[in-house]
Amino acid sequence: MGQKLKIAGWISIGAMAGALTTVQLQAVARAGMAPLPLEELQQLAAVFGMVKTDYVEPVDEKKLITDAISGMVAGLDPHSQYFDKKTFKE
Repeated sequence: MGQKLKIAGWISIGAMAGALTTVQLQAVARAGMAPLPLEELQQLAAVFGMVKTDYVEPVDEKKLITDAISGMVAGLDPHSQYFDKKTFKE
């Protein structure tokens, strides 16, 4: 009976250590994330709205966003390129 309690105790300690490690790693991961640049995101949303309402021809929202993402990634360096789901599958 004593041996079974020892094993159960070690299993409990291992489970608790695993849970605490998981919680700690999640906290570290969240702390490493930089806050969103809200001012710049508001500017992006404003430009998106202006293009959508004021451009000479109607624009496709999905294409506009995809092209914005492509431009953002292409601006990183000459080797970076964004692939949407369809292009990535090809």
